[in-house]
Amino acid sequence: MKSFALLSISFSLLALPMASGFVNTNLRTASISRADALFEQRPDFEFSFEIPKKGIADIGTAEVKLPPVLENSELVVVRYDLPFGLSAEPDSTMGQIVVTKDGKPDGEKVGDILRQTTYWRGKNPGLFDVSKNADNFDLVVQALVTNDLSIADEIVLVFERPL
Repeated sequence: MKSFALLSISFSLLALPMASGFVNTNLRTASISRADALFEQRPDFEFSFEIPKKGIADIGTAEVKLPPVLENSELVVVRYDLPFGLSAEPDSTMGQIVVTKDGKPDGEKVGDILRQTTYWRGKNPGLFDVSKNADNFDLVVQALVTNDLSIADEIVLVFERPL
């Protein structure tokens, strides 16, 4: 099983030209279909966070609506200064990328599912759906490493934590 520890990653964000200004508002169709079938009655997570700045430019706020993949869980939004470390690997049983080592005290914990990460496409920031792409670990790592100190000083990671 492949695992990674990102030790020297830089991250930045800009605004994406989308209707929501940053996040694809149609995340329900982009997420795992089995989660949709299992938890149709469970409301989506709704949250927002300040998008990491690009240099001194303030980008704004991301408004996010995200369907759960677990029956009983909460979301944890974690900001890291760059560079940062993350220990996670694909879990074939869950079909998700799962944390294997606790992060900072108010950060990710073993067993958390990495759901989303901020990423950069050239000079434009985005929110990468890790759950949708969990079967392609290399693509997830590529999204994480687009966060570069030359663009921003922070990365935002979204985890779903089992309760």
